[in-house]
Amino acid sequence: MMKEEHMKAFGHCFMGTTLLLLVLMYGNAFAISLDDEGTLEITGKIQSRISLRMSDSEGYTSPDTPVGHMVQQRNLAQIELNQLLLRQSQDTPEVKYHIKGRFLYEGVYDYGPDEYQETRENNPDVIDEFKKDEDLWECYLDYSKGPWFFRVGKQNLSWGETDVYQLMDRINPIDNTFGGAFEDLDDRRIPLWMMRGTYNFGNVGPVSSFTAEGFINPGWSGQEVAPLSPYGTPYAYPSSASSVLVRVHEPEETFQNSRMGIRLQGVLADNFNVSIAHYQTICDTPSAILTFDPTLTGYVAQDLTYETEQVTGATASFYESHIDAIVRAEAAWFWDEPVFIPEVNLPALFGVYETGKIPTTNMLRYMVGLDKSLWMRFINDTSMINCYFQYFAEYYPDYDDRQCLAVEDYSTGGFIEQKRYEQKVTLITSTTYMSGTLTPQIVFAYDPRGAMMYIPSIEKSFHPWIFKIAYYGIVGDEDVSVGILKDRQQLSMQATVVF
Repeated sequence: MMKEEHMKAFGHCFMGTTLLLLVLMYGNAFAISLDDEGTLEITGKIQSRISLRMSDSEGYTSPDTPVGHMVQQRNLAQIELNQLLLRQSQDTPEVKYHIKGRFLYEGVYDYGPDEYQETRENNPDVIDEFKKDEDLWECYLDYSKGPWFFRVGKQNLSWGETDVYQLMDRINPIDNTFGGAFEDLDDRRIPLWMMRGTYNFGNVGPVSSFTAEGFINPGWSGQEVAPLSPYGTPYAYPSSASSVLVRVHEPEETFQNSRMGIRLQGVLADNFNVSIAHYQTICDTPSAILTFDPTLTGYVAQDLTYETEQVTGATASFYESHIDAIVRAEAAWFWDEPVFIPEVNLPALFGVYETGKIPTTNMLRYMVGLDKSLWMRFINDTSMINCYFQYFAEYYPDYDDRQCLAVEDYSTGGFIEQKRYEQKVTLITSTTYMSGTLTPQIVFAYDPRGAMMYIPSIEKSFHPWIFKIAYYGIVGDEDVSVGILKDRQQLSMQATVVF
């Protein structure tokens, strides 16, 4: 059971959220148009979420958080400004811009349980900067005329076909600090300043709508990278406390470290949507080595470096009439991907007093998916059941049996083994009731090695209000993929107002 002070904190948090929503009830329930022609409008949302831990902390999870304690009280506001500057005609292009500001505040460190207030007290400078954010989240200009389209500015770009897990979708960095794997991929992408352009060639031989697309996120002015969760925050990966100096190295400001790529896509036989792509990106997870330096206190430091990576891949999707479903497929070859071999990355732990190196190897990842809607009258006699199935796999052609995940195994004291062939299965199923305003959904992610994540949720909208309750459960072995976070199960309650 929660302590009395934690109950009070939860009560204050819930009361504040409720009062905020009551005040907002007098706001507009639609986009705010600022001119008579409707070419300039403001839209946005305000959201508040409370999450409670539903399992006791185990292993290296820190701080120790009992069942029922609050681990998240996230408040988010997004304000968007859209304006059409020039309408497209036979002689003129279409020009418009989009600006989005994002404001975030995480309250668990100020009025949450004692263990998270202590996390802040022990590291105030880092946590005070981490718990809040005010950012120009998106800002871009669109230009389109005939077969040309350009978008310049801060934006997201996804070239993948997958849900739950990434495959080809690795252009924008992913933020795992404010919810980790429990957050939707679309909500975790961090926009980048980039230039993007497409040209539609029309019909070329057997290919219709043949399109070439390219982008560049220049590296000479510094690169945005996936942030790391500070130690002791709810969504940091479990790790034993260490007194070793940690140094984070972001990519150097050079053109060679640019994110950039090209994609060709089109439609075959009026049914098969296909694409091929090659791009350079920056790994979301920094590679770790131990640097041996006798001048340092303790003689070693842990260096975390964000490495660049080349990706070549293809996607395909088509409608299969025999089963009345959409079939999706995706495959990518990852060139010289950094891997973790303790004896190579951390030789000092094995009595070899020299600086570690970052080993690399090629890797194949692929996915096959099936999207189908079907009637189950005994469950819902007014709306269909939507099912989205995916099979993921990854394979190391040049596997080293010393490879590990850079995550400590509490039961053995070593690192979790990386298998040569890994696979996962995901299933998302949902339907709607009450004229589409009530949406129950359940998400499964299963690893045949012995772990599963399941997320049942229900969402109800009273326009402009959206309320959602979700349970994030994890079962299985703690040394298998999602099972690593098995003591992070949580119940989340979320309220959103849109305008």
